[in-house]
Amino acid sequence: MANLIYHRRLVYSGMSKKYAKNFLKNVIFRLDFAQSLSTSKKSVNDFYEVIRNKFPKKEDVATTIFEALVVGGKDSSIKQSQKNIVNYKFSDETGEIVLVLESEPSNINLLITSYKNSDELTTLINLIISAIVKVYGDIIIKRTGLRYLNHIVLSEGNALDWTSLIDSRLISLLEFPADKRTISRGLGRIELSKDSHKVLFQFGMHNPEYPNPIARKEFILDYDCYVMDEISAAEIPKLVKVLHEDAKDLFERSILDGLREKMGLINDA
Repeated sequence: MANLIYHRRLVYSGMSKKYAKNFLKNVIFRLDFAQSLSTSKKSVNDFYEVIRNKFPKKEDVATTIFEALVVGGKDSSIKQSQKNIVNYKFSDETGEIVLVLESEPSNINLLITSYKNSDELTTLINLIISAIVKVYGDIIIKRTGLRYLNHIVLSEGNALDWTSLIDSRLISLLEFPADKRTISRGLGRIELSKDSHKVLFQFGMHNPEYPNPIARKEFILDYDCYVMDEISAAEIPKLVKVLHEDAKDLFERSILDGLREKMGLINDA
């Protein structure tokens, strides 16, 4: 029943602005699985064979999980244990696109540190889904997330002046202090509950030199779009399109023409 409701509520945006450059520091796509996935040698190798053209580098990453369990009643004690596991890292030749398959808990993470365009992202996600379905079947995903972290770094102008670049509603908190020179960090957080998904939007001046007063002209626009409903792996590509379009729409609402000019607006269909 949840899946039927989910399908009826999918809404696509018509935004189609394209730019010559972007300020994306990270693009992250993550799937959390409802059940544990086999990480046997055969399963991992079969998975790798499907994705190896885009992810030719493969690495086994050994790690240790530490657990603490409270046992007993009135005189309870804490029992600690540790477990050695292996996660699997796949990457392109440059190391700018990395895919990690983790076994406990079972999830998969795609990290892009040099984002080109949505077409490339779609191709990668479709490839990952194809590999999952081929090796594990049309399994259930309990959480789907797509996150865009924009780190806007400019070399000119007053570090605290974003009036022609960022929507005034997102920079109004910087107007509150009587002496702006004392601001060492200014961040905002908005959470949205939409029909098909949720969004955690964080924005502002994080300041890499914190706790010193802000001296660098840097601004964060971080859109984390996610779904907590259980859906099948085959449904993910359609959902990703919705998350992507919403993040793009939120970004366009966050910026002004001054920043669009710096990014080099190619088309505004």
